[in-house]
Amino acid sequence: MLRRLAVGLVGAVVLTGSLLTVATAQDKKDAPKDKKADSKDTKEIKGKITKVDVDKMTLSIETDDGKKLDFKVDDDVKFIGPNKGLSKQGIKDDRVKVGAQVTLTTDATGKVLKEVHLPRRGKDKSADKAPAKDASKDK
Repeated sequence: MLRRLAVGLVGAVVLTGSLLTVATAQDKKDAPKDKKADSKDTKEIKGKITKVDVDKMTLSIETDDGKKLDFKVDDDVKFIGPNKGLSKQGIKDDRVKVGAQVTLTTDATGKVLKEVHLPRRGKDKSADKAPAKDASKDK
């Protein structure tokens, strides 16, 4: 009698666990993808950085169609590199500079900045301009 009760309880626990797993998997399948859900709530703006003020935490850009926009950079803004990596330096990143081509993601109103998509780091041009050291003089 006790054995049957124990087997029945174990069976009930296993059945409940498997039903919960299936229900969770179904919820994930039915849930909209983050990117699709965000695309309705966000706006993408492409342009060049015209001003960066690290002290005031502001960023100004000129869009491709000539509009000038200013944004407040708060702690929630993500700075994302070209390979989808997050910049830990944020607005202090060396790619956030005047003239850099960026893509901004804002809320649906276009006023609250959410993400700054940064360009690739350029090759250091100062190394190309430095004269080559003559190896024969070292001898």
